[in-house]
Amino acid sequence: MKWNALTDALRESGALSADWEPVFRGVPRGLFVPDRIRHKGEWIDRSEHPLEWGELVASDIPLVTRLDEDGRTPSSSSSMPTVVAQMLRHLQVSDGMRVLDVGTGTGWTVALLARRLGAANVTTVELDPELAAAARCRLEANRLPVKAVVGDGMLGHPAAAPYDRVHVTAAVQRVPGALIEQTVPGGVIVVPYGTAFCNGALLRLTVADDGRSASGPFVEDVAFMWVRGQRPGSGEFEIEDVRHGPSDLAPDAVAEDTDAAFAIGLRLPGLFRQVVSAGYDRLGTGRFEVWDGVSYAHCRLADWDGKHAVSQSGPRNLWDELTAVHAWWQRQGEPGLDRFGLTVTVAGEHRVWLDEPDHVVG
Repeated sequence: MKWNALTDALRESGALSADWEPVFRGVPRGLFVPDRIRHKGEWIDRSEHPLEWGELVASDIPLVTRLDEDGRTPSSSSSMPTVVAQMLRHLQVSDGMRVLDVGTGTGWTVALLARRLGAANVTTVELDPELAAAARCRLEANRLPVKAVVGDGMLGHPAAAPYDRVHVTAAVQRVPGALIEQTVPGGVIVVPYGTAFCNGALLRLTVADDGRSASGPFVEDVAFMWVRGQRPGSGEFEIEDVRHGPSDLAPDAVAEDTDAAFAIGLRLPGLFRQVVSAGYDRLGTGRFEVWDGVSYAHCRLADWDGKHAVSQSGPRNLWDELTAVHAWWQRQGEPGLDRFGLTVTVAGEHRVWLDEPDHVVG
């Protein structure tokens, strides 16, 4: 009953479309969630806390199911049901379509696709052999014998290509050309996309008639774990020859505005950010830091327009660049992420655009 109540809520919110509703009701997430899940930094074991486990599984939250080797960084999860519903809605499948799912995870999303389209029409790829094996067992136990392959999903799975739809469940900074090549002309690729500055958004690409490129808009505000080979690495830098000055931009205008941060990340790729609380600071506030692995800048959160509020070091004046892009974003009418889009070629070229593919903004 709890799962039906969540499904009702997803329909009422508009996240879940009518064509997916019976599939969601027929394939509840609990069938595909492992007995140990992580919530708020603690592992919840189904055998020890069955009621809490059940409540979490039937809730509209992501559930971490595996940590990286460092024992801290999540490496796999069962995605938030709202986000799963949104992605499947944007995939726009119809009977007979063949789908490649990248990032099997627990197997729940794959199961939804298989129930809707038939197991023979769905191929899923998972990098982690243990996750793939566990998901395969759950799929077979639920009479959904999907072809589950162990491998790098960024290479797709050419043996079963071409696909009408490609569904990716980890965030990328670069869309692999292999996924475009393995999708039919007119086919759709739905993939979470982000930058080092802002993770991220859901990208819906349509493959061109010649099969050599794909283009489309960002359609939802989502954040996913990174594809392992594309996790942002912040790099190292030395702070020297510091240049001081005031700021024309309040740091909160970026730190607290996802649309502004997304636009800045698109136009300044490779730029990282963080807010540092500094109790030792005379002002007792902190600072907003940005860096690219070579250059560095920060701006005080309080008195940000003071004479020494900004510190910049390295070959680039990063705070000046960030301020300029923010001003550009304001001149465009402060566009949300859904006004931006991306064109990607098989050769690896990525062109960011605003409103129309011909309006490339770089």
